[in-house]
Amino acid sequence: MTVPDVELLDGEQLMSNAEELLYRQMTQHMLDGDKLKTEAFGPSSADRDMPSYSRSTEGTPQESRDWHTQNAKSPSLGVWGVTVGEAIESGRHVVDDSLCSLAAGQVRAPGHCFVDFRGLSKPHKRELRARLYFYATDRGELPTTQTKEDGVLFALA
Repeated sequence: MTVPDVELLDGEQLMSNAEELLYRQMTQHMLDGDKLKTEAFGPSSADRDMPSYSRSTEGTPQESRDWHTQNAKSPSLGVWGVTVGEAIESGRHVVDDSLCSLAAGQVRAPGHCFVDFRGLSKPHKRELRARLYFYATDRGELPTTQTKEDGVLFALA
């Protein structure tokens, strides 16, 4: 494998374990009815070309969903995954930024990382997110349950 030409910020590290699964949280804006949009696996305008994923070595799909629902603006409706190797096969690299410093009041998911879309043209971004979409949908949704509210022991039917 050749080393990608990328400039890392302080605290960022390239990920190389091809088998490691990356969890992607699905929120309402990533769905078209009950179907995932291909855009779900790429960056939104707020991501600055660094869409958030979480490392499977740092938690389970359920833990990542619970953290997201308890800390993000939109609750997670499910978790999907791609591997580091699939991102690399798609022509990009994955960066672990979990050790980067945060501004006061900011939080970051345990094992936070991102597939690096920085510097790609719009057509390349579309192609990359579509490739990641197909890998994830071939794998299927990762088993989780709806996050319970604080103080609730059981989900009510």
